[in-house]
Amino acid sequence: MQKYCNLNLGWRFKEGFKEEYITGGNDEEGRLVNVPHTVKEIPYDCFDQTMTCMVSTYIRSFRLPDMEGKRALVSFEGVSACYDLYINGHKAGSHKGAYSMALFDITEYVTAGGNRMVLCVDSHERSDIPPNGSTVDFLIYGGIYRDVTLYIQEGTYVKQALFRYSLDHETAVMEPELLIGSHGPKRELWAVTFLQKDGVPVWENRQKIQVSPGTGSISLEPGHVGQVALWQPEDPQLYQASVELQDEDGRCVDRYQTRIGFRTIRVEPDGFYLNGKRTKLIGLNRHQSYPYVGYAMGRRAQEKDALLLKEFMGLNMVRCSHYMQSRYFLDKCDELGLMVFEEIPGWGYIGDEEFKKIVFQDLENMVLGHFNHPGIVIWGTRLNETTDHDGLYQETNRRCKAMDPSRPTTGVRWETGSHLIEDIYSYNDYSEDDKGEHMLLTAHQATGSTKRMPYLVSEHTGAVLPTKPVDSEERQEEFAIRHARAMSKIMTSDQYLGGLGWCMFDYNTHNDHNSVNKVCYHGVLDMFRVPKWAAYLYASQKSPDKGAVLVPCSMVGRGERCEPVPFYVLTNCDYIEVTLSNDITRTYYPSVKFPGLAHPPVLVTENGEFWQHRWTGARIVGYVGGQAVAEKRYSDNPRLSQLLVQPDDTVLYNDQVDETRVVCTFMDEFGNRLYHHMEAVSVSVSGDIELIGPSLIPSMGGCAAFWVRTCASGTRGTAGIHIHTSRPEIDGQTVTIRLELSGQEG
Repeated sequence: MQKYCNLNLGWRFKEGFKEEYITGGNDEEGRLVNVPHTVKEIPYDCFDQTMTCMVSTYIRSFRLPDMEGKRALVSFEGVSACYDLYINGHKAGSHKGAYSMALFDITEYVTAGGNRMVLCVDSHERSDIPPNGSTVDFLIYGGIYRDVTLYIQEGTYVKQALFRYSLDHETAVMEPELLIGSHGPKRELWAVTFLQKDGVPVWENRQKIQVSPGTGSISLEPGHVGQVALWQPEDPQLYQASVELQDEDGRCVDRYQTRIGFRTIRVEPDGFYLNGKRTKLIGLNRHQSYPYVGYAMGRRAQEKDALLLKEFMGLNMVRCSHYMQSRYFLDKCDELGLMVFEEIPGWGYIGDEEFKKIVFQDLENMVLGHFNHPGIVIWGTRLNETTDHDGLYQETNRRCKAMDPSRPTTGVRWETGSHLIEDIYSYNDYSEDDKGEHMLLTAHQATGSTKRMPYLVSEHTGAVLPTKPVDSEERQEEFAIRHARAMSKIMTSDQYLGGLGWCMFDYNTHNDHNSVNKVCYHGVLDMFRVPKWAAYLYASQKSPDKGAVLVPCSMVGRGERCEPVPFYVLTNCDYIEVTLSNDITRTYYPSVKFPGLAHPPVLVTENGEFWQHRWTGARIVGYVGGQAVAEKRYSDNPRLSQLLVQPDDTVLYNDQVDETRVVCTFMDEFGNRLYHHMEAVSVSVSGDIELIGPSLIPSMGGCAAFWVRTCASGTRGTAGIHIHTSRPEIDGQTVTIRLELSGQEG
């Protein structure tokens, strides 16, 4: 399908819905908004969890050229949670599901010239739409939060191309399948398939196809591509694939293009094999929510999350918990080599037949819609943490395998001894031993079977020790070390395919699942994606060639724990030297308590300085190959000395809604983050941008972070972000943002 225009900008939004809105009324009374949009911004915490549960109206006018012989289609990639679509006063369709894409043929309702579109959006937590029906440990929000796109097509078009292939020793055979919509008589066309690598053609195939009226599937004859470069986490090779429908005169009727990668996947009881190589899956679970606006964040923010997982923390997998996620996030995972486990929406509840219809719809939407992403290596065909429902899950697994036999399937459980219908037994392991210590079950304990089977720890750690950014040293450290213990056990036994920690970042939730303030503090990052110490545990597993990590799980001073020791240092250095006050310099090596980790934490245990002597500061130095590569110094009189302001980006696109984050860190004179400083920052903006959330932002763990977004007015120029504190020794700062045009509106 060939995009005609993006419809993200220029909507009118009204809370509530009236029948008169369908055919007209005072559209200008609605608030002018752009997509991505949430029906209501919420506070960071302590809000009414039903405040986004409402019916609302979105209205947009658009113009079309002469439509003689053409088809008009509109896609909505994500609207929470269900909606009715009206075009020029006529109902054009409906859709249920907050996470699935819907495509509507609106040809019979539109005219050349001006047209009017109305969406009646219901964002109540309805029991007929997964994941709702019972308690759910995350908010579902509401609104049009992903792209809206208008297409103008010929009478015959490619709705989707599935670039299937087989691979034998890096030699590929392409077997594309075309999902085609056609209006008019039966016709004969050429299907021309192209494959390019970095813009250079590597393969082309032409064959004739017969297209009948309606919607159908056509499998093209296999074509030998030859040797290809493989997609793998350390070297994610991508190809540009396209298929063009041509008439007898060689005129292009339609064209579909995407990116693909070639790789093989196999699961055995002893491991997950990618391209024949056993690969331990180490990663985190990710929600798609953000402070204040919930799901309503665009491309740049989605891509940043993938970068945090792969580049900052060095992980090789992410689980999209507990629903399908943005194509921008998945595209970035493909580019970075981040493997993805994606699952259908669900959370502990199975509803009636109408509910199950949506389950099947979501499954098809996920598998066919995201089929071409090489980063997706596992499909989740169960609803998260539901009890066994063999009839339903036999059917979801069967349907998934019929659409895509190339990827293994799984489903996430909270109970041991569940029936295994899929290829992989996945289990959320929050078990504790008889001393209340977090541990991991063996595969046999979790599956309840003496037979070995592929086994994945799909969640661990976070839910049993919620950790706030402002918690004590001991709690923050224990949170990091529990992640280390779990990873160590997973890495040292081939009974685990891998382990995915719960979770990437803190998130808003319902009252049933948090400490009353509607925030789940389970993340290794806070809600603003600012690292807790646990995030550095993962980051420290990277090779020092990619940057030295040296992060003590301590402020390194007296008082927080009475004595400054013991504490762990999260590092990828070979060893460290530590000098505490006037004590001698001592050398410490990685702990032997964490076998299997590339770089175990280092435990600092000794302090020979008498507790009544004056504290004179400290120094920690990390060494790699005998050379000092990182150093931390600590003052004898730490005090607030600077506010480090770090924008993720200083250039934004103003012909679309484009966001960037700014992190403000309170630091002492040696550049150490003052974790227990509780100052707020005051933020204002000038120019064609706006602040997301409140203008007075308290620090959490010594950081205050926020996002700004463009107003999408289509103008170039500069904008300013102005940051102040109440401390007279800290000067105000201004971040200048350059506004450019991408050439791709919305």
